[in-house]
Amino acid sequence: MPRAPRTSHQVIVIGAGVAGMAAATEAARCGLKTALFDDGLLGGLITNVGAVHGHPGLNQTTGADLVNTMLGEALEAEVDYQPGAVTELVALNDYWSLPGNGVTARRVILATGAGLRTLGVPGEAQLTGRGVSQCAFCDGGLYRGKDVAVVGGGDGAFQEALHLAQLCANVTMILRGRKPRARPTFVRAAADLGNMHFRWLTEVREIVGDEGVDAVRLFEQDGDGEEMLPIAAIFPFIGLVPRTALAPAHAERDNEGGLIVDADMQTDQPGLYAIGAARAGHGGQVAHAIADAKRAAQGAWRSI
Repeated sequence: MPRAPRTSHQVIVIGAGVAGMAAATEAARCGLKTALFDDGLLGGLITNVGAVHGHPGLNQTTGADLVNTMLGEALEAEVDYQPGAVTELVALNDYWSLPGNGVTARRVILATGAGLRTLGVPGEAQLTGRGVSQCAFCDGGLYRGKDVAVVGGGDGAFQEALHLAQLCANVTMILRGRKPRARPTFVRAAADLGNMHFRWLTEVREIVGDEGVDAVRLFEQDGDGEEMLPIAAIFPFIGLVPRTALAPAHAERDNEGGLIVDADMQTDQPGLYAIGAARAGHGGQVAHAIADAKRAAQGAWRSI
């Protein structure tokens, strides 16, 4: 039987968000020589979260603090942390190569996460950074005492809106449906605030402004058509787009682009795993990401 190729690592994890750092730490604790690549901002989207929900004991923890703690755990487990983007992933017989980074491994865990979905309406791209933002915790202070809008009905949208309500004069939540998808505690907290307003069955058709956002053009499904809502800023939180471009184009994906995996988080590409927001069916909470990470790391350990 031919001998397996000699590789630089046994496991490579791409993406240093919660899922990626948890996977790298678990793999290293299983005794596997593990590399972790930070494919973008360390920690991913959770670094912008003011209070982490969805995992026991973390409700008073900021996203940035959680990231720092998890990176420390990975380094303590002797994970080979290599900051820098990964631009290419190549399958070579029974191992994987990152040509631009000079490493190879028998197993790769994709933890590349997801990007925030944009509205795709006129004015959005031109006014991004000038009143269009997807980080209320970063930019909310710029609109203190002003009227703003949040688009979306999930946990993320409500968390951002609740933060903005502490700073802004009025926060209007714009939702396409008849009811929110967010957890009831968030919805009740928002409903109890006098400066929170809700526009149901409503869509954003255009963001209006020159040097900054002046208003949004809304379409109300049960109303009289279009109207203008004067605001100083708009924060869209309408879902995520999985970042799976590194995986082979023929790897099986769902309609949203998430990689389809088995119980061990392995894709239909031998030796390639996907976890967190990069996989199809991800639950979206920190606890789900950590559970994915442990399954993938242990699956990789059992298969090597």
